Amino acid sequence: MSLRLRLTLYYGLVLGAFLLLSGAVVYGVFHRALHQILDESLREAAAIAVSELRIRDSGHLQNRLPGAIALTIYDAQGRPLWQLGQPWVEVELKTGFLSVQGTRVYNHPLPGGGVVQVMRSQQEALSTLDKTQKTLLMGLPVLFVLALGMGYLLADRSLRPVDQVTRLAEAIAASERYGQRVPESPGQDEMARLTRTFNAMLGRLERTIEREKAFALAAAHELRTPLSLLQGRASLSLERPRTPEQYREALAEIARTAEDLAQVIEALLLLARTHVPFEPEPVELDLLALEVQEQLEGLAKEKQVRVMLELEPTPYRGHPLTLRTAIANLLSNAIKYGPVGGRVWLRTRREGACAVVEVADEGPGIPQGQLERLLQPFQRGAGTQGVRGAGLGLTLVMAIAEQHGGRLRLEKAPEGGLLARLELPEENRR
Repeated sequence: MSLRLRLTLYYGLVLGAFLLLSGAVVYGVFHRALHQILDESLREAAAIAVSELRIRDSGHLQNRLPGAIALTIYDAQGRPLWQLGQPWVEVELKTGFLSVQGTRVYNHPLPGGGVVQVMRSQQEALSTLDKTQKTLLMGLPVLFVLALGMGYLLADRSLRPVDQVTRLAEAIAASERYGQRVPESPGQDEMARLTRTFNAMLGRLERTIEREKAFALAAAHELRTPLSLLQGRASLSLERPRTPEQYREALAEIARTAEDLAQVIEALLLLARTHVPFEPEPVELDLLALEVQEQLEGLAKEKQVRVMLELEPTPYRGHPLTLRTAIANLLSNAIKYGPVGGRVWLRTRREGACAVVEVADEGPGIPQGQLERLLQPFQRGAGTQGVRGAGLGLTLVMAIAEQHGGRLRLEKAPEGGLLARLELPEENRR
C-alpha cells in the first residue's frame, strides 16, 4: 500500500471517529435542548395556572398558556377541581416530570395541598429529533466521502516533492550523474527542508566523488612515478655486469625510492582512516606536541632549526594517533621548508570552546593565492623540489581536522613565514 493511501486511510479513520462522535454529540445536545424547551413550557403553564387559580376563566387562561396542552387542578385528596382540555393519559400525582406514551407530564404541588398537572404531546419534539437523526445519517457519510477525497488530494500534493526526490535518486543511481538537483519547495515547511537538505547532500556527494576521483588519479600518478623509477633502475642495472660499487649505488637509489613509496602508501592509509568513525579519548594536546618535538629533534638539529615551545595545558577528547600525526606533519613541514638556522614556534592553548594547535616559522611564507592549492593532495609549494615528500602532509592534517569537526587554516605568520592553525571544537561531529 502506498504512503498516500496509508495517510488517507489513517485520516479516514480519524475523520470517521470524529464525525461519529460529533454526530452523537449534536444529536444528544439537540435532544436535550428540545426536552428542556418542552419542560420549560410545561413549567410555565403550571406557574400561570397557579397565578390564575381565582379567576377560573378557561378562555382567559387558555389564551395565556403556551401551545396545545391539557391542564388539571387536583385537591389534596386527588379529586379534580378544574380542568382545561381532556388529559391524554392517566398518571399518578407524583411531583416532577414524567414521560408516558409519547406525552410529557409535569405535576406541580400547590402550597395548601393539591397538584397542578400539565400535559403536552412529545410528538413534535420526537418528529424533530427523527428528522435530525435522518439528516445526520444521510449527511455525515457524504461529508466523510468528500473529506476523504480532499484528504487524498492533499496527501498527493504534499508528497509530490518526495516523488521528485525518489525519481531523482533513482535516475542518479542509474546514470551516476550527480550534478542533478531536485526543484526546491518554497517556504520553511518539512518538504522545503527535505528538498533543500537533499540538494545539499547531493552537492556534498558530488564534491566528495569528484575529490575522490581527482585523488585517485593523482595517487595513481604519484605511485606510478616511483614504481617506474624502481623498474627502470633495476632494468638498467641488469642490462650488463656492474662493479660492486655500481650495484651498491643502484641499490641505494632503489632503497630511497622504495622509502619514498612506502611513505606515500602510509600517508594514503592514514588518509583513508580519517573517514572511519572513532571513539573519542581524553588527550592532552600540549603533551602530544612535546612528544612530537622530541621525536623531530634530530631533523631540527640537521636543519639547525630552533623549535620554540609555547605550550599551555590543552585537554581535549579526540583520536590520539591521528592528532599526533597532524601535529607531526605541521611541525616537520615547518622545519623542512623553513630557512636553515631559523626558528619554528609550536603552540597549544584553549580559545573558548576550541583547542588550538599552531605552528609558525619565519621563512619566506607562501603567496596567498597558493594556500588553497597546498591543501589539495600531492601539491607542493614553489622551491620545494629538492626536499623529499609527496605533498600529502597538509591534506592529511586537513582530513584529521575534519574528522574531529574542526578545520585547518593557513595564513601569514606574525613572524613573517607561514602560520598553520589547527582548530578543534570541544564537541566532535562523530
